[in-house]
Amino acid sequence: MNDNGQIRLGFVEEDGRQSASVILEELGIAIRFIEDPAQATAAISELADARLLLGLDIETEKLEAYRDHPAAGLDPHLSRIRLIQLYGPRNKVFVFDLRQIELTLFRKLWDKPMVAHKAVFELGHMLHAGIAPRRLGCTLLQANALGSRMQSLADLCEHEFGCKISKRLQTSDWSTETLSGEQIAYAALDAVAVALIAEKQHARLRNRGLLDCYRIMRDTQRAVARMMLNGVYFDRSGHAPLIAAWKRSLAQAERKLSKLLGTGVNAASGKQLSDWLEEHLDSETLRTWPRSRSGRLRTNSAALSRNRSHPIVAPLLAHREAATRLSAFGPSLAAHISPATGRIHAQFRLGAAASGRMACFDPNLQNIPREPTFRSLFRAPPGRLLVVADYAQIELRVAAQMSGDPAMLGAYERGDDLHLMTAAAVTGLPLEQVNSEQRRLAKAVNFGLLYGQGARGLASYARHSYGVAMDEQQATRAREAFFASYPTLAEWQRSTAREAERKMRVVTPSGRVFDFNDSRRGYSYPEALNIPIQGGAAEVLMAALTHLDRGLEDLDAKLVNVIHDEVVVESSADAAPDVKTVVEESMAAGMLDIFAEAPTRGLVQAQIAEDWSQAK
Repeated sequence: MNDNGQIRLGFVEEDGRQSASVILEELGIAIRFIEDPAQATAAISELADARLLLGLDIETEKLEAYRDHPAAGLDPHLSRIRLIQLYGPRNKVFVFDLRQIELTLFRKLWDKPMVAHKAVFELGHMLHAGIAPRRLGCTLLQANALGSRMQSLADLCEHEFGCKISKRLQTSDWSTETLSGEQIAYAALDAVAVALIAEKQHARLRNRGLLDCYRIMRDTQRAVARMMLNGVYFDRSGHAPLIAAWKRSLAQAERKLSKLLGTGVNAASGKQLSDWLEEHLDSETLRTWPRSRSGRLRTNSAALSRNRSHPIVAPLLAHREAATRLSAFGPSLAAHISPATGRIHAQFRLGAAASGRMACFDPNLQNIPREPTFRSLFRAPPGRLLVVADYAQIELRVAAQMSGDPAMLGAYERGDDLHLMTAAAVTGLPLEQVNSEQRRLAKAVNFGLLYGQGARGLASYARHSYGVAMDEQQATRAREAFFASYPTLAEWQRSTAREAERKMRVVTPSGRVFDFNDSRRGYSYPEALNIPIQGGAAEVLMAALTHLDRGLEDLDAKLVNVIHDEVVVESSADAAPDVKTVVEESMAAGMLDIFAEAPTRGLVQAQIAEDWSQAK
């Protein structure tokens, strides 16, 4: 490595990338490949005595029974750990072959500070094997806190050291009896790389005041890894008749759409559909319909949803929704059921959204339709129950904390219903005379204006999200009443937006920075208000999951799903009441971790049920 921290180039492969053995030789780091238990004991003692952060990586091999499954090697239920690589002493890296070495030998290392890249992967496999480091950092999450999205280890190496690492051995056969020297070097280099990168990134996090942002994600890793390992039970037998019903609905929608559009118009073609709408919509609808920069009518779901009550639009939207539901939640969802566990093990990614929210994929369990017949398929297995809990008005509560609005804070301290308060302010009625429809209107006002909607946007939002009719004039009066009721929130919005536009950035409570210069849209007033609030809510949930993971350790229960402000835990029937208490206490503790003075009265709503639909 030269004086600028760049790794000197040695032999490079045809694609311009360096082999692992060459890079390690340039660094002066020797590889110790260990297959003998006695040698492993000595090496582990040496690592235990090292007063350094240990770099950790693993390589996995497919289980023979699932060798042809696409998730084998990645899914802990379909794989096993073949190698554990650890780097601590500066001149050597250890590669342990677990075919010859028992995991019990490593027990003295699991309390030491370690770091891996995308450490949730390591945690999942290690938890499945009955082990796990208790102080595991993550270079992926460090980079994320520093403002990067999801960078690979190879990308970070190139960024930090100017070194292009070859990844051609990443998908090599790790189940072969005798591993090649290059395979062993490849495995060893990842453990070295994470330690070197973590050292640089940690200093940067400290200097930029981002350690809290990183630590919240780091401490949530174990809960997320366990949740992915646990998976969620899904009623496959009940799914089949629902798929058949969806197919009938889609066929019916296709017949109606064919009559509406006539021949020669392909509903899947944005251009053809846009031209057809331009010709058939009335002038008033055309005036307000969203258009692209070129002036063409938009035909995405958002544009159609804004006009879902229009007689021409309704069949189009019905067809699209039926096709989407069957595509996303039909046979493709059932295909995710694990052959090893009979459960769905979705992937969750910390810090995936700009606000710091988690994302879920393969499949996305955070976007499940609210239709009760479908949600009832997510259930507890026989003899068990679900504990489902969500935060009440979490984003409004975060806004109250960040703005310090006394009216909002007072309502939550007293346990009052903020939606009722807003409804009374908007309608001019006493609280006791507000009806359910007026409260629903207030929900639209509260959540719409929280993120800076204008009168036209609020009217549209109320209509499409809450089914409440509101014209622009009524929306204007509602905005005036809202901001008159919560003046400190109004001032916080103005000052936050001004500061965000001036600095071209906004910050969440933990310090996560969103830079508008990195956004394709540049500065955005709604995002200036949205990012800090949604980010604060995400940080509350992550802190809660850390508490929950500890709280469930001695109970017959396991976390199985998280949906932004909602937590789903599967429990034995006997333990369910105790689990409900732990869930409520953990979620309240998460709020207090981020906002120490926050009122927690009425904060969490939890229920015990047999399936997900019953808990609402």
